[in-house]
Amino acid sequence: RRRLRLNGTIAMQPDGAIHLHTKQVYFNCPQYIQLRQLEASAIAQVGLGEAIVSPALSPSQQQWLAQVDTFFIASSHPDGADVSHRGGNPGFVQVVNANKLVFPDYAGNNMFNTLGNLFQQPQAGLLFIDFERGNTLQLTGTAQIVWDSEALAAFAGAQRLIEFEVSQAIATTNAMPHRWRFVEYSPYNPL
Repeated sequence: RRRLRLNGTIAMQPDGAIHLHTKQVYFNCPQYIQLRQLEASAIAQVGLGEAIVSPALSPSQQQWLAQVDTFFIASSHPDGADVSHRGGNPGFVQVVNANKLVFPDYAGNNMFNTLGNLFQQPQAGLLFIDFERGNTLQLTGTAQIVWDSEALAAFAGAQRLIEFEVSQAIATTNAMPHRWRFVEYSPYNPL
């Protein structure tokens, strides 16, 4: 399990290629990454599916999110944007209702990139990937850091909680051409 953070800029080239100019590259905490194996023979040959936009989570989306073990959080700061991995055992994301999620912030690299961004700018995005089917669920909304609460006890290993208020959900079928087979959970996931 490895996690590499890249900071820089991207630009679309006239030929359609994406140019990435890195300003910083460094290894980051890989503790909560689940091990998955890329299925080379399972590349989807169909095009991008339908994207359904809604102001809230559907019951089936809520049920799926309550079982995820991985997602990505996008936050921003005056100099740009940041995307970071979040992982845990299934159920580490708590669905409060159709517009609210709560998830733990575990001990990591102690750089607090995401938390610092959310503290300054609460607008954020979450990306959930169905690794077996290639579907995605993108959520935009606002995040609030819960520094101290009795609710922490419900999340083993949590140092803080993040409450995420959903303002928009975009569900896209077949968004990812690759498929990944689950191998094992991270041995660092709190039990």
